[in-house]
Amino acid sequence: MMRRDKYVCYIGRPSYQKNSLFLVEVVKDVHVMHPEIKFCLLGVGYYSPDLDEMKMKIREYGLEEVMELMPWLNHKETLEYVKDSMFYLTVARYEGLPLAVIEAMSLGKAIVASDVVGNRDCIDDDYNGRLLPLDKDLFVKTICELIEDREKRDMYGENSRALFERKFLITNRIKELEAIYQSVK
Repeated sequence: MMRRDKYVCYIGRPSYQKNSLFLVEVVKDVHVMHPEIKFCLLGVGYYSPDLDEMKMKIREYGLEEVMELMPWLNHKETLEYVKDSMFYLTVARYEGLPLAVIEAMSLGKAIVASDVVGNRDCIDDDYNGRLLPLDKDLFVKTICELIEDREKRDMYGENSRALFERKFLITNRIKELEAIYQSVK
């Protein structure tokens, strides 16, 4: 169902770190302004401590048809969902090096992300997406702006792919390492 709809994608188990209850609050407000947009949360797996509370909030707000909670999928299926989404969203409270964000960048997706360590290593604010403080109204406003502005989404997406190639593409990283080793001979 979801992949035929216009949707925004997020990968992260319902937990404190991934800030899933904040996500529901954001989706509730975006839905008022853009009822045609769906949200897909991938990675609802075995360890999802906030899942019951999240489902309760989704029911309370009547978002059962708006938020799809996807079970753990294989890597290829997960990337297909990200590829088909309008853009990638993360509202995590903290990250290490966010592989899901890097993979979304590799697929040329605009990113809307919480301004936390890890995400800052991947997103250049207003270049390949937006880095935002965990302020619900700011997330809602930014998500709505990207839904409404395809040119900006496309520009951010192109810049995401370019930034991915510069910073994270393994063949480029190997060349840089080789140059470092060559310089110390």
